[in-house]
Amino acid sequence: MPNSPLPGLPNQANYDLRTPEVVVDRTTGLMWQRISPNKFFTFAEAQQQCDQLSLAGFHDWRLPSRIELVSILDTRRTQPSIDTATFPETQSDWFWTSSLSADNPRAVWYVYFYLGYPKTDDITNQFSVRCVRQATPAPALPVHYDIQSDIVRDRGTGLTWQRSVPPGSFAFDGAAAYCAQLTTGGRAWRVPSMQELLTLIDEHAAAAPMIDAKAFPGTPGEPFWTSSAFSGDPGMAWQVYFDHGWVLYNLPKTPFRVSCVS
Repeated sequence: MPNSPLPGLPNQANYDLRTPEVVVDRTTGLMWQRISPNKFFTFAEAQQQCDQLSLAGFHDWRLPSRIELVSILDTRRTQPSIDTATFPETQSDWFWTSSLSADNPRAVWYVYFYLGYPKTDDITNQFSVRCVRQATPAPALPVHYDIQSDIVRDRGTGLTWQRSVPPGSFAFDGAAAYCAQLTTGGRAWRVPSMQELLTLIDEHAAAAPMIDAKAFPGTPGEPFWTSSAFSGDPGMAWQVYFDHGWVLYNLPKTPFRVSCVS
């Protein structure tokens, strides 16, 4: 999962702009439509827009998944929450994904690039679209997680997670202090960024918590801190809600849960 270029975060966004009209993400291997159409579409129309797109000599474009579209968020800014040098003329709007809602057959995930978060809405609404294709072959992962007694390694992202959620809640600074003192597995731990924590959301789960219960048993369907500040207000920070997979921001003194990453 690419991160915004901020101190202490791995896998910082790295884009290749050498081919006109497209952006290649060197971290994910995805190729993106660089300038999205200045037009709104229903979900079905958005799918058709990408299916019929011919761009940079390629014809295999599609709607991105929820987590693919999350991967190009830039939490350093709002309106729009994206690297505007890499993706110019991006509307500060809602953008469709291909990911269906698990608990509502008429709803689909979108990413809101005004502030920068994913949510679900009805397929008849009209949102923006940015198409994607796989520029380099994605590895086949028959097993998503390598599960050990205390830690879980995500084979897709390369991130290693604390398997059990600690008891109790923490303020923002307390969550960072808790992760920093962990020595599990002889690793250095930290609070995950918003994009990193969103990789744990299981969008196929129709009930809380929206996470793989085998890999992460006992995880509560509650909000969890991220390390990402809300750029619209430096006194706020983002949380991921594991009851519905959404993201909100709140005051740093508010107590929330934490799951550490390495």
